[in-house]
Amino acid sequence: MGKSSTSEPHTALTQWQNSLPFKFSLIQLVIAAILICSTAWVILSIQRQQVLDQQAVLNQNYGQLIIAKLQEMTSQVETVVGSISSIAKLYRYDHEQLVKTIPSLLTLANQQRIISGGGVWPEPGAFNQQKFRDSLFWAHNVNDELVAIDSYNKDTFPSYHTEEWYRPTRYFPAGKIFWSKSYFDPTTHESMITASGAMWMDHQFIGAATVDISLEKLNALLRNVMVDVRGYVIALDHQNQVLAYPHGNNNLQHQANTSHTFVTFNHLVDQQPDFSPIEAALHNADKAFIAEAVAERVFTQEQMQHLTRLSHQDERDMLAAIVNNNALNHFTTPKLLTSVTLAHDPILKTASLVSVFLMPNTYWKVLVVTPISPLQDTAKHLVEKVGIYLVCIQLLGLILLFLLQHRLFITPIIEIVQALKRNDSASIEFKAKNSQDEIGLLAKTFLSRTQQLEVAMASLDASNLALEQQLQSQNLFQLELKRHKEQLRALLKFSQNLIYVKDLHGKYILVNDKYCEILGIERKRIIGASDFEVFPSQFAHEYQQNDQRVLHNNEAINFEEAIPSPLGNLMYIVTKFKIKDDDDTVIAVGAIAFDITLKKIKEQEQEKLLLGQVEELNHLQEQVSLINQHNNELYQEQEALTKMLEKHHQLNLSREQSQQLMQNFLAEMMTQVMHEQDQLLAKVCQLQQTNGTNYSTQITEVMVTQAEKLRHIAQLLTNHQNDIRPLHLAQFMRHLLGLLKVQLAKANVEIVLNCEENIIIDGPAWQYLQLFYRLITNTLNHAFKTHNEQREITIAVGKSNDVLQISILDNGIGMTQAQLTQLRQELEQELCLGTLTCINLWLKNDLNGSLTISSQLNQGTHIQCHWPLSTSLASQ
Repeated sequence: MGKSSTSEPHTALTQWQNSLPFKFSLIQLVIAAILICSTAWVILSIQRQQVLDQQAVLNQNYGQLIIAKLQEMTSQVETVVGSISSIAKLYRYDHEQLVKTIPSLLTLANQQRIISGGGVWPEPGAFNQQKFRDSLFWAHNVNDELVAIDSYNKDTFPSYHTEEWYRPTRYFPAGKIFWSKSYFDPTTHESMITASGAMWMDHQFIGAATVDISLEKLNALLRNVMVDVRGYVIALDHQNQVLAYPHGNNNLQHQANTSHTFVTFNHLVDQQPDFSPIEAALHNADKAFIAEAVAERVFTQEQMQHLTRLSHQDERDMLAAIVNNNALNHFTTPKLLTSVTLAHDPILKTASLVSVFLMPNTYWKVLVVTPISPLQDTAKHLVEKVGIYLVCIQLLGLILLFLLQHRLFITPIIEIVQALKRNDSASIEFKAKNSQDEIGLLAKTFLSRTQQLEVAMASLDASNLALEQQLQSQNLFQLELKRHKEQLRALLKFSQNLIYVKDLHGKYILVNDKYCEILGIERKRIIGASDFEVFPSQFAHEYQQNDQRVLHNNEAINFEEAIPSPLGNLMYIVTKFKIKDDDDTVIAVGAIAFDITLKKIKEQEQEKLLLGQVEELNHLQEQVSLINQHNNELYQEQEALTKMLEKHHQLNLSREQSQQLMQNFLAEMMTQVMHEQDQLLAKVCQLQQTNGTNYSTQITEVMVTQAEKLRHIAQLLTNHQNDIRPLHLAQFMRHLLGLLKVQLAKANVEIVLNCEENIIIDGPAWQYLQLFYRLITNTLNHAFKTHNEQREITIAVGKSNDVLQISILDNGIGMTQAQLTQLRQELEQELCLGTLTCINLWLKNDLNGSLTISSQLNQGTHIQCHWPLSTSLASQ
């Protein structure tokens, strides 16, 4: 049996593609590839996010550094504006002193590098009542010399009161500065931006103080800040006009200056479309800013329309929003508006991160642009290195695993299989006892742990690099803070005003040297003490009450406080304000005091002088009162005389108008008679030549008409000549209408006469002729339009209780309510402005009668006259 088993042939166990070594190797290769790719992807994602976060923090640090530099510059400029404003108010009427003082403020060493000019711009007559324009302005010429410029005061130059940098200051309180948009000055021929401060005296706006900043110097300042940084800065004014741009693209500013206009960021996007995401972010930020200002509006819509009426349509909303936001004083610290990632920056030629900051007070937008690609390359390089190590480690692991598997797993299985084929149970048992499968599993676990440790070490190195960069930024901030502390220490030491700070318990925590000098007390005795420990109780109570008022108010408050000193009580104007921390929590009360002792002494002297002048003025007022009383009496007499003369004047006008009208009437009648007489003569001559019957009939008709007119005229004139003969009013009216028959026919007007036949009145017919003729011709001239087909005038004459009543009613165009109201007012005032008003004046004064009128538009007018018949017309 044993011989037969050993003599069997050695056949292959399995085919190679079905063998365990091949299958395990293939599975290990697939798993290794998945592990390498997934690990690289996770590392790249995590590293990219860390890179973006670090880049955002870095941009914020750069932005804060740049804004701190800009705020240092703008604070210096605002200080100069405030100084110029104070000097201008102090020497308001001393022109020579202003000319000497203001240039010295513009030539200080630490300000000359940023300031290109400045001056004072008074309101009309504020400094000199004889001058509409009275500006005092200085600017640096090409030789950097400060020279005075008087072009703005010439009549040929546009008024500076309508300039963009001047108008908004009327809505700014004293101490607040308005920063204009960038513009090209036509006199200095320089691109600039202006800081304007309002000047107020006795609650009245008297003008503005300004300081100009050259955009070229501002651009140089920003380039110096970014000299050690891979990136650049774009500065925009509040209207998104470009203030500063990278040095390599100065052609943009050159194009703007040649046309005297400024490139807005929208125009910049037209040239560089890669900036489009920034344009959208700026638009949304401006829209949100304007909406916030409108929601908390301080000024009325009418005030803002008056302010912005001269501004461009696209700039009005932002200008109104800045004025409202400045009044609310919500925005006092720099604000990060947004961050935008650019896939391709047109200047850096790579991907970049843009952080947009908004500056307080100036409302400038500062765009900090830094590249992202260097950090991304570092991340990729790190992933490549990690990938190489992972591949090497995976290959070594595969070889080791293959050897171990082959030795500990595959070889024992093959030996077991061979032993099974050989039916060698002892070998299988031996191999089963000596199999150590857990050792391979332990080795694999140890390798996995080793790989995780290497990945963790790489992440730790990146974190250390970020911490080193943050530490470097903090060191820069510490140096900046130290410099500001030195400036504050110098201010406290050399200021001639009193400066101190108290905590919320009323304990002094900071005082300057001048405060210690005035009190005659050492600083160490004041620090930590309260007002009750330093001053008498009556002064301490007043100081504490004023401190509490400041804590309960949102703004700074001015007080007049007396401060006891070894030289006696000194009077000070004290400005107290709240001091807040970064969380907007009140932590202390600050105060700045200005000495007004000499001013108070002068006020007391002036008050005594004023009392003496008041007594003298009272005496003069008594005399003036007596004189005024006498003048009032004379004035009343003069007024009565004036009224009487005016009344006589109006009567004379009425009579002159009546005489002129009747002269025209008689002239017209005589002209018609003469014309008809000439026609009659011509026809008689023609009749003699032809001897025709028709001509004889026509001549007869003309002679009858002519005789009728002459009879009417004779009746009217005969009645006029006979003053004793009574007047039959109905016949008189028929004669008058017969005489006016030609005029009525020409005007296409029909007159209906309703007159009682038994009315016999005394008086001259001439006056009644004037009255009726004026009423009828007035209606003919004003009552009808050319398109009226049926024209009718109804004349009614009646007598009731010895009162003569006359009514004239037409169906003409009538009058509007406004015309009727005005005519009735003229009738009540007894004026002589037209036919009806003159007749009314004559009736009231000569006949003790009256005239009334009523009318409706497009329905006609009704005129009524009445007077007592006992009144004699003969006297007229």
